[in-house]
Amino acid sequence: MACPEVNPCDPCNEYDNCGCLNPTTFGCVTTNKVRECLGTESGEDGESILDKIEENICDIGKVMLDADDTCPEYLSEKITAGLNIDISYSGTGCDRQMVISATEGGIPVDVNAKVSADDTTSGYLYDKIQTGTYLTKSIVSPAGNEKLKLDVAPATLISSEIGNQLGLGSDGKLVTLYTAPDGSETKVIAGTGTTVSGSGTVVDPYILSTNASIQVTRPCFDNTWRPITLVATGNPSVTYLSGAPEYRYRFDGTIEFRGALTYQVAFGNNVSASRKFTVTVGNIPVTCVTLGEQAGIIDLKSITYIESAGQMYNYIVRKSTQNIVLEFQSSFTAATTKTIMSVTFAPRARISENASWPGVSKKVIGLSLCFT
Repeated sequence: MACPEVNPCDPCNEYDNCGCLNPTTFGCVTTNKVRECLGTESGEDGESILDKIEENICDIGKVMLDADDTCPEYLSEKITAGLNIDISYSGTGCDRQMVISATEGGIPVDVNAKVSADDTTSGYLYDKIQTGTYLTKSIVSPAGNEKLKLDVAPATLISSEIGNQLGLGSDGKLVTLYTAPDGSETKVIAGTGTTVSGSGTVVDPYILSTNASIQVTRPCFDNTWRPITLVATGNPSVTYLSGAPEYRYRFDGTIEFRGALTYQVAFGNNVSASRKFTVTVGNIPVTCVTLGEQAGIIDLKSITYIESAGQMYNYIVRKSTQNIVLEFQSSFTAATTKTIMSVTFAPRARISENASWPGVSKKVIGLSLCFT
């Protein structure tokens, strides 16, 4: 039986009521399977399935954030730049890329190190640290969890100068080469009238002993003033006028002087031999302190007086062994006579000499003279 050109039958029945086979269409095809990715259900017709396939095809290449996202979009629409983040795009076609950069104030963040705000070039920390003479640097755990290690080079700290007391110990650390003294480094040598025993260590210290004969104070060290024995000058140009100086031995063995002397001196002109005189005026007895103990020369005082240009004179008080010596000198262009008078000692001035006999200290008080 021929089917009419216009099909009056139900398009989705297998056979129409005219007895003809129904033309096959997607709308008359159903599925008996659920497809979760497409979102189809069992019994859903072909047209509905095609609509869902079309919808999914249109979303190919788009992304969703998670299962709760119902609107697939291109990646560029799903990423929004946050604080200090910059998003840009580069390339075309298959080389199209999204570039995400960290920024600070709109400037890409430099993750390398700088020495200061004025540093124009950033770099890795290792390259930014320059070691000096006494330091070395190294990388711990290269290509792993790296750390920068700085070490002091002890050997470079040790001076090569003579007398240096620093060195390196077995552990590579600095040590002093100083050896604590035990006392034996000190040398004590016995002099005349003394003896030394012991080695100078803590357990055996030095013991100094003096001659028993000089441990007893001499009877003449009694602090009593005695007259100096005056003697003639032996020079007619130097005349003693007055004065009676004294001396005494102090309890510690020193010799002290006091008193006054007055002399008249007739100087010749400055080109004559008589412009200078040296005379002995007195001496110290050797009954208490021997001649050897008083040995030595020392100037006790020297004073120069200037009357006018080129016209001057001076005196020196000198002790020579046991003698008290006066030296007079002038630069007068013509012969001149002067009266030279000593003054009392106020304050006293002591001048010490090295004693030639152990245990006796020779200190003397100088005679002070003035010219009138």
